Amino acid sequence: MSDAWLPAIVGEVRLHAEAALLRRLDAGSGFADARVASQIYLRDAAASARLAGGTLRPQGTHRKALAELEGLIAGAGVDARQTPLGLLVKRLGLSAIGGAVTAAALAYAVDLDTRELVHALVPRRKPGLYVETCADVLGIATVELLREVAPGSELRRCRVLAVDGDGLAAAIELHPSALGWLLGEWELQPPVSAIAALVTSAPHPAVLPQSVCTQVDALVPVVRDERMAVVMRGPRGSGRQAAAHRLKAALGRPGMVISVPALVARREPGLLGAALVAAQLRDAVVYLADADALYDERGELAPEHLAALRNFKGVLIAGSTGKGGHIELGRPALIVAMPRTELADRERAWETELAARKGPTHEAADLAARYVIGAGAISDVVEEAARFAAAARVPLERDVLEGAVSRRLSLRLGTYGSVVSRKAKMGELVLPDDVIDTLRDMIAMVRERAQILERWGYQRHLGISRGVAGLFSGEPGTGKTMAASVIASELGLELVRIDLSAVVSKYVGETEKNLGKIFDEAQDAHAMLLFDEADSLFGKRTELKTAQDRFANLEVNYILQRMETFDGVSVLTTNAESAIDPALQRRLNFRIRFPEPEVDERAKLWQQLLPPATKLHDAVDFHALAERFDMTGGYIKNAVVRAAVIAARAGRAMIADDLWTGAHHEYIEMGKVMPQLPPEGARSAK
Repeated sequence: MSDAWLPAIVGEVRLHAEAALLRRLDAGSGFADARVASQIYLRDAAASARLAGGTLRPQGTHRKALAELEGLIAGAGVDARQTPLGLLVKRLGLSAIGGAVTAAALAYAVDLDTRELVHALVPRRKPGLYVETCADVLGIATVELLREVAPGSELRRCRVLAVDGDGLAAAIELHPSALGWLLGEWELQPPVSAIAALVTSAPHPAVLPQSVCTQVDALVPVVRDERMAVVMRGPRGSGRQAAAHRLKAALGRPGMVISVPALVARREPGLLGAALVAAQLRDAVVYLADADALYDERGELAPEHLAALRNFKGVLIAGSTGKGGHIELGRPALIVAMPRTELADRERAWETELAARKGPTHEAADLAARYVIGAGAISDVVEEAARFAAAARVPLERDVLEGAVSRRLSLRLGTYGSVVSRKAKMGELVLPDDVIDTLRDMIAMVRERAQILERWGYQRHLGISRGVAGLFSGEPGTGKTMAASVIASELGLELVRIDLSAVVSKYVGETEKNLGKIFDEAQDAHAMLLFDEADSLFGKRTELKTAQDRFANLEVNYILQRMETFDGVSVLTTNAESAIDPALQRRLNFRIRFPEPEVDERAKLWQQLLPPATKLHDAVDFHALAERFDMTGGYIKNAVVRAAVIAARAGRAMIADDLWTGAHHEYIEMGKVMPQLPPEGARSAK
């Protein structure tokens, strides 16, 4: 229908308002008379006649004009079904009376003459459109009208009308969001626009696995009747939103993406309902991004959110990780499983996305092998990298792509861990050759796991995960943590040291919950986990003697399960290997023992840990230091720092004697007995 629908509907309402006023005037209301209250207008003809009997109250003065107006009304009937007003009534499920009241409120909002006529019907009150006035204008029984505008009615719930007051004296006004939509305003307005976005054009399609496409396509005829919800269940970046867009495109309707975390952060109870009504008005398919955030720690949904979801009349899709269990959407839900993508699917996704943006398609196979991320994440990464490359005016090359991957795979561990900023290089390690070789094997297993597990079929044949875990045991200072940083550096991974004091809780179940968050976030972010002093968390299970033993064993059991399913890289360090639970040791890919350094290794450690800026390397007998002080690398580092403190306190540059003195103090603090220091002349290199 053309834009003429609005003047036609407004004109019809105006005619009804004029007729209501003429009826009053024709009945004598409005003509002042000193002997009777002629201002009173009664709709009951008999009561009006009794009241007017024996008076000079003029009646029938507007009969001719009223008859002429009623003829105009009879010929002015407008079929509103195909107008925006008719679509609003249909999409929001309003009754015929609700539609009539909405039309009256619309005319009052946009037409000055209608406002004047309405105000004339209630001359002694503040100007406004009242329920009782609507009853006169529309000729609707007051009981039915009150039912339509009562709290909880569709007009109120769908935010079509704003009602101020109670009963017949309540003033009604068209809600700004409904008025804007009726006047052709498509864009969302605050506060809805802060949590939702409309999707009208088709986004760049992510390359979803064929199994997912088959599931989505099969749902198209099922969800058309809008009585079923769909849950896209899969890990972050698996392409849940892309699958929702595919379903939306098949239905041929616009879409609306609602960010549930943004919704929850605003703490506005009616905001979800307002967003869903806006979607209904636009006939949009709704996608709830990260729908798990709707639920509190007990897995419960706020009543206002549940009511909004139940009342929504449209296609509803929710994105979920599935980690929080069942999602209640106020209607039966169909599940689309979004599994972690296979290597072939990842290669196809990388190649397609890079080809679309003229990127290095020859890197697709290597990127797919290194990063186990889903189709959605791959699409986002390549798009972000392309934008960065365009803004920086650089080619879309491997380093730009990997930078985008790092930004995408961000950690959200809160206080549970901290990123280790310094990553050592392999050449800095001073360890026996067999230990170095084992570390290189661990690095190779991570790098080549796509080849070993997926291409060669070990993952399917043996049922093992992609995770690589190692236990580094040895005395303090033997280089366990440094070796972990070397592995992270070689693999290009973020190394996150887990703070066990923040993870372990005295409350039952809290430790497991914290560990679950750590493993989930690290897996999604492709981070490497470092559990220092792991024996405090991964200790042996004990015989059940007390309730505390039972719960402690539950924690270890949970850790064993998560270590088996964790797809990332993790390193446990301990000074007491025998304290680690044997079942956990069996699940570890590598168990590396770091021996205490021999004399030659200690001499090399002294040389490497002494900064070149001291210019002392030719003036120190490192072999003599190594022979005299039987210390591991950690203690040697402390001794070097102690020597720097001694020199700084003396206000001079460091000398060889400072190293000997620092080593002597450190040796004593280790609890070892130290013979007399050699004479000063014997401390320097010959």
